[in-house]
Amino acid sequence: MTSSYRGRLFRAGVLLSWMSLGTASTTTAEPQRDSTLTLHEAVRLGLEYHPTVRAARASEADAAAQVGQALAQRLPQFLGQASLIHFEEPMIVAPFHRLDLSTPPRFEETLVQGQLSLGYTLFDGGARGATINGARARQEVTAARRESAEMTLIADVAGAYLQVLSAHGMLAAQDQSLDALHAERERVRRLFAEGQAARVELLRVDAAIAQAEAERIATAAELDTGERRLARLLGVEPERTRASRLTGVRLIDTVVAVDRTALIGRFESTSPDLEAARQLSQAANWGRRAAIAAWFPRLEVVGGYILFGSAAGDFTGEWQGGVRLSYPVFTGGARARAVAAASARLSVARERYRLAELGGREAIDRAVSAIRQHRAQVEAIATAVDHLVEVARIEQLALEAGAGTQTDFLTADAELRRARAGLVQARHAEIAAWVQLATTTGELSSSWLDHMVETVR
Repeated sequence: MTSSYRGRLFRAGVLLSWMSLGTASTTTAEPQRDSTLTLHEAVRLGLEYHPTVRAARASEADAAAQVGQALAQRLPQFLGQASLIHFEEPMIVAPFHRLDLSTPPRFEETLVQGQLSLGYTLFDGGARGATINGARARQEVTAARRESAEMTLIADVAGAYLQVLSAHGMLAAQDQSLDALHAERERVRRLFAEGQAARVELLRVDAAIAQAEAERIATAAELDTGERRLARLLGVEPERTRASRLTGVRLIDTVVAVDRTALIGRFESTSPDLEAARQLSQAANWGRRAAIAAWFPRLEVVGGYILFGSAAGDFTGEWQGGVRLSYPVFTGGARARAVAAASARLSVARERYRLAELGGREAIDRAVSAIRQHRAQVEAIATAVDHLVEVARIEQLALEAGAGTQTDFLTADAELRRARAGLVQARHAEIAAWVQLATTTGELSSSWLDHMVETVR
């Protein structure tokens, strides 16, 4: 590998690092309140900005209005009407109830009529009650979906935040490794100039530096992508989500062992996804009852006051009232098919509820396994890093004393670099697994983050 190629790699790495970490020399300093972005502040910004949450809240408001609309069916209906009609031939102005030749009915070409009518449904087979209860169930569905949307967004923001921290931590570990490799190259260069080292040793350390720089370029690109993704979730400029502005996070020491049975119980009682499936089943059941109500007659009381007159004036009015019974004798099978369709929708909703139960239990199993896996990895890799730091130190001292080999030092440095990067990833992966578990059980919220995760300054 030529020195010019290594130079291009290094310049590319510097450029990506500058893009991802940002520089303060070319921009005006922001107010102190914007100097850092904590995970809790990021979650707050995301909940205020993101369209998925705002759309879910609007849907909940829509469902609440539909409940009010359905409740209006319980109230009497009051209607006012007025008309002005011109006829080609004279028309009787007002109906006559008896024939009196001494006072014949009036005829005019332009008639004016006004009507006030009042109606109330006494019996409809339970259709109104089913419609109201169905609307309430759908309102509960939208409330659960809004809660689920908020949890999903919190999980996405936390995941993006942790991704940025992980990439930044890996970048720091790679920079430590590059510092050690450059120090080793300087040592070999001096020995080579004095004729005490072979050229192959210089080539070997140059190759290790080039490899480390290539890894750093990939990490810097991953960091820049993560910062921009976080910015999109929060609705802010990418400069606000640079890694240098974020604060580290870690699990609070009070994290306890997980209990699958207790987790399943909490999932069944608090999961918004399961609650949405449950309420959808209830709404489908009420929809079926509303369809069955079409088989019953409809009984209404009606009344009104009608005003008759013409363009010439001389208005007269009369009241009317009564009871109306209606029943569709033949509908071509529409009622039966409506009941069958509603029954099918109820079956679909019930099976989807069962599917949500199964999916939740499976997600809990995966999350619990991931938590245990990452917890064990954190402990094991932390021990490995401690040991590898000592190994690398000893190998470097041995090289300086002329008792070690360059290959052993470079191997120890590469292993230490990988272990440090793995430790950063494992720690953040453990937090992400806890977030996923809380999302599944329906417990994820800003207060949950306060209880489980703390900021590291």
